[in-house]
Amino acid sequence: MNLYKNGYVVSEIKNNDYTYNVWPLEDRTEDDIAVALTDEADKNWFLKYDMQQIVPDFSFAQKYYHYCREVGLQVNILLYETVNSEIVAADMGLPTKLIGFDCIGNVYFSFLKNEYNYYKRDLNSKGIFMNEHGLFDSLEDVFVYVHLRQADIHSGMNLEDFWIEIPVRISCIESV
Repeated sequence: MNLYKNGYVVSEIKNNDYTYNVWPLEDRTEDDIAVALTDEADKNWFLKYDMQQIVPDFSFAQKYYHYCREVGLQVNILLYETVNSEIVAADMGLPTKLIGFDCIGNVYFSFLKNEYNYYKRDLNSKGIFMNEHGLFDSLEDVFVYVHLRQADIHSGMNLEDFWIEIPVRISCIESV
């Protein structure tokens, strides 16, 4: 299965969890630069593609990252790779560190983070465990999770079914 480099997410580090606290300047409505950056992302990417809140332009992610650091936020730039070929970023050859694989509805919502405990016993019995970042270590593990989840939905279990489960490889850009 092909994974496409969809683009970048700037993520704030809070309580050692830096996967889902994304685009932290969106809440700074009194900061003109933060508002301008958010407006730029909305206009160019966020409101344009089904793959929401992922920016294929590394220079924008870098600009956003540097402004976050300037205002005192501890952030990383994450690279998201999915099966979605609608939006593909140029390969910048940047050094990355794989942090794991997830199953998301969008960059703010992880099915794993929200539902892992429902499947923990079944997954652990298959040798599938979460890593230190609350993610899986392989794409195959995500597919096992999706299969278990879909079987429960089809049997009538009331689980979030608003978004399609998107398997994603998440890496941290090591030098900005």
